[in-house]
Amino acid sequence: MISVKNLSKTYSNGVAALKDVSFDLEPACVTGYIGINGAGKSTTMKILCGMLDFDSGEVRVGDFRLPDDSFKVKEITGFVPESPELFNSLTVSEFLDFIKDVRNIDADVFKHRKDYFAGLFEFAEYLSLPIGKLSKGNKQKVLIVSSIIHNPDVILLDEPLNGLDAFTILTFQDMISKLAKKGKTVFYCSHLLDVMEKVSDRIIVLDKGEIKINESKADLENSADFKSLETLFQKLKEDNSQKEFSYDEVFS
Repeated sequence: MISVKNLSKTYSNGVAALKDVSFDLEPACVTGYIGINGAGKSTTMKILCGMLDFDSGEVRVGDFRLPDDSFKVKEITGFVPESPELFNSLTVSEFLDFIKDVRNIDADVFKHRKDYFAGLFEFAEYLSLPIGKLSKGNKQKVLIVSSIIHNPDVILLDEPLNGLDAFTILTFQDMISKLAKKGKTVFYCSHLLDVMEKVSDRIIVLDKGEIKINESKADLENSADFKSLETLFQKLKEDNSQKEFSYDEVFS
């Protein structure tokens, strides 16, 4: 469904966010995308959903090519950004109605989906409240629902679990796994490695704009030295060590 070939992006300040990156994302698969802060993950997500131009390379989403077909790509894509900008003055219902109109969803179909997701994520009692009055977690629930309510073929998730409680995270994991089984292409970026390890079928590791690992989770787990995504991630550090806090050094 998604093909990325030799993708490069350098910002105006000279920071090379992506350096000749290539990968394919298949339908019916959850691909986990991990890396430290500044590795280029969010840049990749914004490029794939048609929000950000790139310097060189080729990006295809389904039958469409970016950036030429960015509008068509947005029609088949659902995106949860890391730092969303919501309409805080609108009520939850008004915001979702706006999504309905933008996505051209049939009114009856939309009502069924809105009621279902409001029950699934337990925000039905907040439908009449302004988004600005919601907690961080409830805002995130509304954002997630707004990204999938049009039943997109491609789902891009950039730190989607921000502010969510443990029970909602479990519901989210179940939903994402079932969406993938229905043929959706899911690209999932998160710092919560234990959650990503549970839901991902494939793992791509990005470090300083370059891909270091691109393997199925099954192949990783069958490798002799694999213990967990956490230990794998720690090994990517150049000094191969985790910094530790010393109370005596700073407060004594």
